[in-house]
Amino acid sequence: MEDLAEQLRGARSAGAAFMLHQRLLLHLSGADCFRYLNGQITRDLRAIREGEALPACILTPRGKLCAPLLIHRQGENLIVEADPAVKESLIARLERYIVADDVTVTIKPTSPGVHFFGLLATTEPWASAPGIRVSRLGVPGVDIDIEVAKSLGMPPVLEPRVVESLRIERCIPIWGSELNCETLPPEALLDRTHIDYDRGCYPGQEVISRLKSIGRVNRLLVVLTAASGSQLLSGASIVNCDDKEVGVITSTSEQFDTGLWLALGIVSRTSAEVPGTLFALDPLTGSRTPISISVGS
Repeated sequence: MEDLAEQLRGARSAGAAFMLHQRLLLHLSGADCFRYLNGQITRDLRAIREGEALPACILTPRGKLCAPLLIHRQGENLIVEADPAVKESLIARLERYIVADDVTVTIKPTSPGVHFFGLLATTEPWASAPGIRVSRLGVPGVDIDIEVAKSLGMPPVLEPRVVESLRIERCIPIWGSELNCETLPPEALLDRTHIDYDRGCYPGQEVISRLKSIGRVNRLLVVLTAASGSQLLSGASIVNCDDKEVGVITSTSEQFDTGLWLALGIVSRTSAEVPGTLFALDPLTGSRTPISISVGS
């Protein structure tokens, strides 16, 4: 456990590297691929820079999430990264709007990669190594092919449990836990990183603009901390002092350096904004664990 604690402390202060697994990569080609995709997503592709990945969402006409995406250029073509769980629905969603456009969507084989982030990513040889600049844990980083990383002297990589701890403490939502097909992007704070509000139309844009003008959604993604190091369980209900259910825990992890348990959860906006004691309800015993709450920064 001390090794995990040391990894966590080191990653916070000096950055680190971890393996990339299970990514869906779609290759968009054809004369109209840039214009077409720009009309489907929540970001303006004109902001994309060579060698950098642009985070974006693709939505239903009702503003619900189809998938969060990372997009980068490959010559005149585009590479779209998403969670493998959305493969069929995402391809169907993309192809549904291709009418007279010269656009072809194919699945691109993935190769093992390593993500470097934080201070480590800004030091040599990683700062100038060929790769895709992208933020995966809320800080600048770079994806590098594993063979390139090995040739440059790849450092030890983080344990997956440590990566999960960092994801949770930094309030980074993922598909299948915090994100699903019923999610409105502002509920998961994706409006801060995945939406350009001053761009043109795309499916779902009217809903997203209306939510911005109203200034609120009914639920919010938050970080939860258990009192006294009590364990938190994914799927547990969150209740207030009156035992009224106000949310659900979506992901949990022990912080190995402190022994505290952190979680991500979706709670009512009132519970996120108004101070008050909340409890995680154990689904097996019915016992209540006091939890503190903070809205992700």
